[in-house]
Amino acid sequence: MSPITASDSALPPARAGDTGMQTQMPADQAVRLTRRLTLAGTAGLVAILLAWRSPNIPLAAAAQPAGLIPLALASLLLALTGFGGTWIMARARLLAASAPLPRATGWLRRLPAAPRGDPGAIGRAARWPQAILAGALAPAAAASAWLLPAAASLPPVPQGSGLALGCAAIVLAFPLLIAERVLAATPPAVLPEAPALRALALLPVLTWAAAGLLQIAAALRVPYTAAAGAALAVVLTAVAAELLLRALGRCFLPPPPPAAARAAVESTLARIIAEGVRTRSLAAPVRQHLGIDFSRSWALAYVRDATPPVVLLLLLLCWGLSGAVLVNLNQRAVHLRFGKPVAVLQPGLHLILPWPMGQVRRVEFGTIHEMTLSGSDTAPPASVSAEALPPAEADRLWEQAHPAELVFLIASASAGRQSFQVVSADIRLRYRTGLSDRDALLAAAGVVDPPALLRAAAGRVIARFFAARTLDAVLGENREAMAGHLREAVQQDLDRIGCGFELAAVVVEAIHPPAGAAEAYHNVQAAEILANTSISAERGHALASAATAHQNATDMQAKATAAAAETTGGAAADLTRFRADEAASVTGGQAFLLERRLASVADGLAKVPLTIIDHRIPPNEAPMLDLRPQPSAPGAPSAAPGLE
Repeated sequence: MSPITASDSALPPARAGDTGMQTQMPADQAVRLTRRLTLAGTAGLVAILLAWRSPNIPLAAAAQPAGLIPLALASLLLALTGFGGTWIMARARLLAASAPLPRATGWLRRLPAAPRGDPGAIGRAARWPQAILAGALAPAAAASAWLLPAAASLPPVPQGSGLALGCAAIVLAFPLLIAERVLAATPPAVLPEAPALRALALLPVLTWAAAGLLQIAAALRVPYTAAAGAALAVVLTAVAAELLLRALGRCFLPPPPPAAARAAVESTLARIIAEGVRTRSLAAPVRQHLGIDFSRSWALAYVRDATPPVVLLLLLLCWGLSGAVLVNLNQRAVHLRFGKPVAVLQPGLHLILPWPMGQVRRVEFGTIHEMTLSGSDTAPPASVSAEALPPAEADRLWEQAHPAELVFLIASASAGRQSFQVVSADIRLRYRTGLSDRDALLAAAGVVDPPALLRAAAGRVIARFFAARTLDAVLGENREAMAGHLREAVQQDLDRIGCGFELAAVVVEAIHPPAGAAEAYHNVQAAEILANTSISAERGHALASAATAHQNATDMQAKATAAAAETTGGAAADLTRFRADEAASVTGGQAFLLERRLASVADGLAKVPLTIIDHRIPPNEAPMLDLRPQPSAPGAPSAAPGLE
């Protein structure tokens, strides 16, 4: 609990039997004032939160990655803690000063009634209600000051939006300043917590104005704005911790008398800041609240007298140390003496003339960079496993447009006349600063924007390369040979310029017709493939038919040759047998003929069944011979007409 300060001396002294309560009119005025401040602070807090998270408001959307709003919310929560606690105490004083209501009858007796005319309600309102309110709002203020600025790690706010946000914060601090002036004009006889509440009301005024200035400085790229914002967060956290500890400490003390009961709005740090702003000096507030008199401290006097020479010595030392240059292992430094390059410093520690007589320009040593000709450099694709889906930047389909591709003109012929076509290409350059000292000097002193220079030089060479080739030649050419040719041509152009850069490689990622014409080109390719396929199929059918005809002709010729050979052989055999029979007939005469006849009969009889008839049978009893052919049984030899 804080001691009663000089601002409380305006209260009337407590007398025997005096409860310390105010009259009905001042108490009612205090309730109206604190209620309006509480409702206005709550409405402002809700409005800022809704606008901050609303994407439909351009300025609010730009404020999301900024650190201004969190600090403003934290200070407004601290002021709302004081407004709400004071409202509770003012209402308790008003009820205690009012006449008690008549006792209710019937079932209404069971309902809780307002403690009208009860002076003890003032002391009770100064304990647990204050602890609950401060326990809810003070930690929220500290969290807003430290957790919400994590949004500052998002992309920075554009300069125009940052300036607008800073000016808006400064303008919105004026309504809070009006509330602080109203509290400053409120006498302690009407509201005993007015001096402490004024300090809490002044805190958001100063915070909003300081945060607005910091936002403007951040938009102008002023360094150390984040450190200043952290300092404001430290102050707000300290005030929140003090309010919370004071409110919780009341719960372990007996209820104070009504005349001494106050809301938990007293903050020594806030009072020091408020009074320091009013007096434009922190010495008097610190001496009054903390009992420390800096004007009588010999240590501070010694520091004040010794500061100028020490600061001057430190400035001279720092100026002299600006001539000490540490070059990393992956860098080189070009030494500029009075603006003229004189030497290249290798990795290590070097001593040169102090700034601005001696300066250095650091140049990379062996670091390879990759860029696209379109200027839309993207982050390298993340490594993925073999089973994972490929990233979007690995998509090389012709039908889709890629931001890294450029369109080039190539030669063509249409209807016997010269024409041109377009082709899309994704070509990347991998370059580095030359390893020699001369290259380092040229790169540091002669090139302002290396990527722009390399894109211009490579663009000229590649455009000339494509203009001398047709679409079929470009799409069918070997990528490695094309990349090597482009690298040599671009490097010759860079050497002619004298920029000090060398190309490590030219990577041809993709070459294809534009996305709009890719489907038509695919259709042309498909038609050509189908035509070639049809021609090949018909040629195959013709070859198969010719082979079949040749095979049939060969077979027929072989069969005819065989039949002719068999006929010739049979005729020769018959001729030989005829001549043999003729010679035997001349030699043997009738004997040969009889022998041949008998041989023929024997051959004939060997193939037919025989029937022998006895010659002694009388003629009238001779058997009949059936010379008709007889049907034979299955599998048996056929029977010939019998002989008698």
